[in-house]
Amino acid sequence: MFDNLPSSLPHIRSGKLKALAVTSSTRSSALPEVPTVAESGVPELKGYEASSWFGLLAPAGTPADVVNRVQAETAKALGTPVLKERLLSQGAIPSGMTPAEFVKFIDAETRKWARVVKDSGAKVD
Repeated sequence: MFDNLPSSLPHIRSGKLKALAVTSSTRSSALPEVPTVAESGVPELKGYEASSWFGLLAPAGTPADVVNRVQAETAKALGTPVLKERLLSQGAIPSGMTPAEFVKFIDAETRKWARVVKDSGAKVD
């Protein structure tokens, strides 16, 4: 199965679930012994990356000063040692992107997965 690491990690650590690989481009600091999919030995998977991510969004038209304040406070919180360590221990990687960086990231993710859907020939039933 493919799952978010924070929800699977307790089961992996307890031995109830065996992690074969992580889908990020680099190994997880929470499970450094688990290889990436790209390291799994399948040449076709070189460069493979499929990561879960979470972010905060606001309605269109939200004033820029409000968006920037929410981002600044969020980045500040993500940078605190307690929260940062808590997230890292769960396999999450806090980033605190700027609004412009997040827009570019979402656009890149949309293009990547649109190409995957198109190339796969998947259709909505």
